[in-house]
Amino acid sequence: MKRKTLTTAVLAGLTGMAGMVSVSNAVNLNPDGLGQVLLYPYYTVREGNDTLISIVNTTDNAKSVKIRFLEGVNSREVRDFNIYMSEFDVWVAALTADGDNVEVRIPDSTCTVPYFFGNADLAPGQTEEDRVGTIDFTDVLFTGNFADAGPSDLERVQSGYIEVIEMGTLVDITNGSATAATHGLFDFGGDVGELPRPADCQQLVLAWVEGAQPGYWRDDASIDHEAPSGGLFGAGTIINVANGTMFSYNAEAIDAFSSVQIHRAPEDTDPDLSSGDETSNVFINGVVDTRTWETGVEAVSATILYDTIANEYIINPDAAALSEWVVTFPTKRFYADTLAPIGDIPVDPFSTNFSGATGCEPVNFTVWDREEAPSNPVIQLPRPSPVIPGEEPEDFSLCYEANVLRFTSDMPDDTPPDFAEITGEPRFTTFALGGTGFTDGWVRFDFGSLDGDDRVTRSAIDEITEEPTGVGYVGLPVVGFWVNTFTNSAVGDGDDVLANYGGSFKHRGSRRVANVEIPSPQ
Repeated sequence: MKRKTLTTAVLAGLTGMAGMVSVSNAVNLNPDGLGQVLLYPYYTVREGNDTLISIVNTTDNAKSVKIRFLEGVNSREVRDFNIYMSEFDVWVAALTADGDNVEVRIPDSTCTVPYFFGNADLAPGQTEEDRVGTIDFTDVLFTGNFADAGPSDLERVQSGYIEVIEMGTLVDITNGSATAATHGLFDFGGDVGELPRPADCQQLVLAWVEGAQPGYWRDDASIDHEAPSGGLFGAGTIINVANGTMFSYNAEAIDAFSSVQIHRAPEDTDPDLSSGDETSNVFINGVVDTRTWETGVEAVSATILYDTIANEYIINPDAAALSEWVVTFPTKRFYADTLAPIGDIPVDPFSTNFSGATGCEPVNFTVWDREEAPSNPVIQLPRPSPVIPGEEPEDFSLCYEANVLRFTSDMPDDTPPDFAEITGEPRFTTFALGGTGFTDGWVRFDFGSLDGDDRVTRSAIDEITEEPTGVGYVGLPVVGFWVNTFTNSAVGDGDDVLANYGGSFKHRGSRRVANVEIPSPQ
């Protein structure tokens, strides 16, 4: 089966699983998977991989949603647009390679602005595949006037991560916007009602038209909108048709992100993760810890900020096992990139500004095998591409926004491959466990220590006095997972039959609160 055909077919049946309970009143990471914001830790179209994504609206409210794709080196945006979901709707898309670029393939009639799904009247010989809409990524925000000293080649967009933000509940007050996004019956090829489609996506497109008589949203984006109501969940799936592998993950769901509607134009880079409320609820040691922060993005960071993270690895050669970790910092760009700072960068808890291959955050770690034996093997340092002489980190560090770590039994001085075997990522960090005898075990990353001191956020502030409280969270804001694959070359009666297996597992972590030194008044 052709790669794009299989990708589209699998896409139709892939969604995640989630519960129905949320913590309200303050920004929080919902353990049941429902929220106003969804964070997808990683996408890749490298080395034959495709990434499939789904967004599910579990509520009886229509919704306005912003979807944003960010490349993995420095979180520069590579594309975003608006999605207008009807009640109980599912929106799906596939990311696939288009030369050095990425093509987003949309086999879904849910209203988007711009509207990509097309060809309502199919010509003779055409199929449903011909209705699939497409849009490519762009390098405009990391080249030219926006160059950040990182790689400027278009291939940079081929891996990264995704954020989805509910902008508001779509309602019928003045212009019937919710009805326009809701399923109706249309004439496709002469058969009335052959397939259910949104009633009038063109109305929502025209609502953003500029001119002598602007559309109603161009004049006032709040029309037909109420505050976001949550209830979204999502999933990502990375599939490699040629290799016969597939693994999936659930998007992290942040709830109670905004208490007011934040609907914006499709070409607007707002809303982003800094557009929400400033108060967070974080579950620490069995207690909900409520803090108010100086900015909205710090409230988001608080919900995903960990002192340590831990997960497993398996690189047993008897099973042809491969293991890679994805470690993504989805808010780092607000702390360490000049394009969107929240203060004089770098902002705590990040310690280094991004500049090409730098922007590296030192990380302490411990490795164990399955029999509790601890080891601190020599780890091969990150391989930034292209390498900038004199700027390689001296300590083990995570240098990018979306980091891939490749576990191997090679010796540290062995020549690594050009790409990580599972994700196809060229900018990876190798855990070279050669000489330790460790083929199975687990690793703990310590984000809480920097040069012997606690790595702490800026102080939370008092809601009433707006003065620093002297309390912060220890660690770094992180999401991600472990992915592993196995190959069995002795399947069935034939010697040349292969079976590949794979799975992904979310990182576990711990949280810690610490005192923060409050600067003296100037």
